[in-house]
Amino acid sequence: KSKLYMRRIIYILANVILSAIIFASCSGVDEENTVNGFEYVDLGLPSGTKWATSNIGAKVPESAGSYFAWGEISESNYTEAESETCNLSVADLTKHEIIKNLRLTANYDAATYNMGIGWQTPTKQQYEELKTNCTWMWQDKPSGYKIVAKNGKSIFLPTTGYMSDGRNLNYANQGFYWTSEVESGSSKNAIGMGFSSNEYNIKSYYRDGGRCIRAVTSK
Repeated sequence: KSKLYMRRIIYILANVILSAIIFASCSGVDEENTVNGFEYVDLGLPSGTKWATSNIGAKVPESAGSYFAWGEISESNYTEAESETCNLSVADLTKHEIIKNLRLTANYDAATYNMGIGWQTPTKQQYEELKTNCTWMWQDKPSGYKIVAKNGKSIFLPTTGYMSDGRNLNYANQGFYWTSEVESGSSKNAIGMGFSSNEYNIKSYYRDGGRCIRAVTSK
């Protein structure tokens, strides 16, 4: 697909520019607890994964920020017809280098594109680790989950709703977040994290829907 190759060229150029900026400031980790100027929290997780304090495109933790169809690096109209990854098999996604080992490559990772090298969209395993090693506490105002680690540090995941055909659905009472992983055996679905006030689980969603991303880093 020509759009896929154009996407790759844009990604490479953007990261060349970003790398030059980082080099000029001497290091990508430019302040304590930041990578490329984006803040993270060290929750003391076994894997060493650090979680961003806010969603991509959000200025504060309580804001939903930007919405992405799975495997896309910018916002769209969130329709199946416009999706660049919906209806592509795992074999096709791999052939076009959109995924490797069922996970998004850097060229198609919205976290890497929008926050720079060192940031990624979390994997299913990283969300599972967050569930297993932290306490999830629902709050109503602002609505979402305060996720408290054993070391006492925390992050906040706000409710977001999701985007479909230009409309935001379920904004007030549910949160929808992407992982970097495709649903194996499906040409339409990818893996996400969904929650409401009484549950939070790994789920499978249509790739064309606009969902939020909370990035992670290992820095």
